[in-house]
Amino acid sequence: MPLIDDAFAALTDMRVTLNARDRIGCHVLIFSPKTRERRENWHKVAMQGSVADRIASSAREALLKLENRATDDQALEEFDFDAMADGCIGVMSLADVPAIANWLDAIPGDDWPLRFDGDEQVIEKARFYVTRLNFADGRLLTLVRGSRGLTVTLREQGMVAAIFSREQNEMVAIDGAVVSFDGAIDFLAWEGMVFILNFRTFESVTNIRDVTIRKATGALDDLAARFGLGNNIQAIKDEIGKRTLLAKRLAAAHRHGIIADVDPQSLVDRAAEKQLRLRCHMNNGNVHFDIDHNNQGEIQDFVDLLTDFFLKSPVTGREWEAVVKRTPKARR
Repeated sequence: MPLIDDAFAALTDMRVTLNARDRIGCHVLIFSPKTRERRENWHKVAMQGSVADRIASSAREALLKLENRATDDQALEEFDFDAMADGCIGVMSLADVPAIANWLDAIPGDDWPLRFDGDEQVIEKARFYVTRLNFADGRLLTLVRGSRGLTVTLREQGMVAAIFSREQNEMVAIDGAVVSFDGAIDFLAWEGMVFILNFRTFESVTNIRDVTIRKATGALDDLAARFGLGNNIQAIKDEIGKRTLLAKRLAAAHRHGIIADVDPQSLVDRAAEKQLRLRCHMNNGNVHFDIDHNNQGEIQDFVDLLTDFFLKSPVTGREWEAVVKRTPKARR
């Protein structure tokens, strides 16, 4: 696959660039939703050169682990908005997803004027932070980490806060909170490509869930054109739109053609066999559903039924709940 080949080449390129002896510029921006007191979302973290060097070193280690995982475990997969399996490293081209390119472009640059002033509420309310490494050749590496990567310590009143300085060989007083960056990465952007290591964070901070919900809505429109879904189809769409995991599964089933292959009679038989909280029946050779959109159990069972949630192994005869389904890879 060309995209996967390009992704491996990009990982090698990142490693070579990070290991070069050229000076690496670094800045960190924290995204913390604005309040009445704080009118901006973004806060630039000013830091000593030695701290920036440590952040760059941490990124180097994290990317080496990423490259090893991609190579040893063959974890790289072309990113699928609808069905990313745990353990996969999703890869996408920004040319194919303009919304993500626009999101990355909206991250402030090095000259962002608003600086983090040590306000602990900024950290406590932070949704994520961005580390951007600037290389001598003008290229940028953007690393994104969710809020769990930020930790604030030494905040108790009356506590004597100090750190040991090797340079001065003594304890040095601290006049504010100590902020720790854990160095891990949830997703990153490099030279027109994005690598997603944590889908939940990626989906949350980029609002890409809106894309999934639109795809799920399209799937329901196709279902309504084929089966009888009652008169409250818009209410069903609204309810599924509130439950992103259900929307993802419905969108994925539609994308992989599962819904188009559904046999109406088998659908009704399967609902009866599993004793689902769902009312459906055959009428003139077609399935008709009676779904209460206010009943979360019925909505859940409806999506389960239409997405082949219940699968039986032909080898063991065991039945499984299969949340994520992918087209099988070619076997040699």
